[in-house]
Amino acid sequence: MNENELQSASLNEAFSKELINTSLDLTIDYSEVALDSIISDNIANEIPIVKSIVSLGRLGISIKQLHFTKKVLCFLREFHSKGSTDNFFEFKHKLITDHKFKYKVTEQIILIVDRLRTEQRSILFAKLFIGHIQVRYDWETFCYFSECLDLMQPIDIDVLEYLSTKESDEVENIAVHSVDRYMLLASIERLKSYGFIGMKGLT
Repeated sequence: MNENELQSASLNEAFSKELINTSLDLTIDYSEVALDSIISDNIANEIPIVKSIVSLGRLGISIKQLHFTKKVLCFLREFHSKGSTDNFFEFKHKLITDHKFKYKVTEQIILIVDRLRTEQRSILFAKLFIGHIQVRYDWETFCYFSECLDLMQPIDIDVLEYLSTKESDEVENIAVHSVDRYMLLASIERLKSYGFIGMKGLT
């Protein structure tokens, strides 16, 4: 293994340990933590995953690494705040006992979290992952949803959330925060292109 491969393996291992038994303080809203506070003593010294990310910086941690760290913390907090069912115990047991499965899961999560633009999307990504663990959809569907997530705009998520409670509705009746008709239609076209909704006329 070269140095980059060793660092990647170290990060994957640290991340899988956090998925199994987190060292995070779940009372902290990490999305509100300032970037320059991420590596302060009271955070970095407490959380091994932060140390692993910081160690990737050769000449000091970059803004990109700080942002990645914050997204990882947001993902893990959301994941652990919801994870207490039998499905979660089975998932964690498989992470411990199946090395190939552990690598596949941690690599995919790290790659997607790194790509996501905001901490809020990282939280939504954790919700998607929880859905997969709860067997709402398979691994391939989870990966597809993950790819779509960073392409979606905030209005798309609001529209999708609204429509998830309706069998059908007229476009004019969609009650999301005040946006003009063109933004709403653009959102619906994006959701159609992802295969999340279908339309017949304006319904």
